[in-house]
Amino acid sequence: ATLTAKPAATIVIYTGDNVSKDDILAKAEARFCLAVEGERVEFVKLRCRAVVEPWLYPAFTLLGQSCGTVVLALEALLKCVPEVWVDTMGCAFTYPVARHVFGCRVACYTHYPTISTDMLSLVERREQSYNNRGAISRSAVLSQAKLVYYKLFALVYGAAGRCAHSAMCNSSWTAAHVRDIWGVDAAVVFPPCNTEVLQSIGLEAREEVIVSVGQFRPEKNHSLQVEAMEELKHLLPKGKGARLLVVGSCRNEEDEARVRAVRQQVIDLGLEDCVEVKVNVAWDELKRLFGLASVGLHTMRNEHFGINVVEFMASGVVPVSHNSGGPKSDIVKIGETGYLAESAKEYAVCINRILSMSKQDMKKMQEAGRKRAGTFSDANFREAFVREMKRVW
Repeated sequence: ATLTAKPAATIVIYTGDNVSKDDILAKAEARFCLAVEGERVEFVKLRCRAVVEPWLYPAFTLLGQSCGTVVLALEALLKCVPEVWVDTMGCAFTYPVARHVFGCRVACYTHYPTISTDMLSLVERREQSYNNRGAISRSAVLSQAKLVYYKLFALVYGAAGRCAHSAMCNSSWTAAHVRDIWGVDAAVVFPPCNTEVLQSIGLEAREEVIVSVGQFRPEKNHSLQVEAMEELKHLLPKGKGARLLVVGSCRNEEDEARVRAVRQQVIDLGLEDCVEVKVNVAWDELKRLFGLASVGLHTMRNEHFGINVVEFMASGVVPVSHNSGGPKSDIVKIGETGYLAESAKEYAVCINRILSMSKQDMKKMQEAGRKRAGTFSDANFREAFVREMKRVW
């Protein structure tokens, strides 16, 4: 979008990956059908990337990683000072450095707020979660201390965010939290979901296959998907079966441990015949699975947007998404393009409803979902992104 709108511009991308420029651009073209003029794109290698890794901060992780982004930004800006500093990684603590120390104009595209009012209320309610350990949630003293820490962090995070000249968010849910904590008028710019290839997948010949797609991270809540399948077994008519394909990528040993945990849960619940875990599936194979599936499962609470939900709909796969975040606020229209659920039983009921549809009703929902997915196009993103970036150009 920037290269097209600014013919004289050169883009500098800071990276900590040990991958060549040609390989990165080739992968972008293969996965996203994005052909980029390589001579107008430069990559600057950063060596301090480890300072933002969460394992480095077992306690006060948010604060540690945020301070780490400042160190990383200093390395980046000392190597190359751009006219416009564009953050797409959620590193708000870098904005005052880029703006007030190095004189850059600052724009940001926030996918997920570092801290949100939902996180504050979760700690206040003393509810256990992947980011609120049981040892803390069970203690009134520790919960109160964490709440104070979160509130102080939110104040600093908001002050840093207000240093951006242009603030964009990828969903209404994210924008609402950014507006609340930063106190700025953040614009909603839906991410580019290149769904043209997926929209070419035929709607016919679907099987009783349920597919989920996402990295094996704790917040994705794969355990809930397995529990939903156990509930579904009690709802399906005798002799009727459905299969769940849990598709995801692994980044490291921690992710691999989560995969083992999901597989063990499947065994413990006796679901080996109807749940299969597939790791690091190639793009062509994923498209084939989309062409088989009738239902797409999404179980992350407060997902910032939900590109995989859009991909489900573009592929003719009817989504059952978590009743929160971007899928609820921007993507799924209940009963028209998909369904929303929270508990394992609710997911099972929704899945059963889809699998029990007539061919006519199923096709109607598939077509409505495909049409809805088309609104999150590359062209619409380009138009909205350029409009907001004109504030800093």
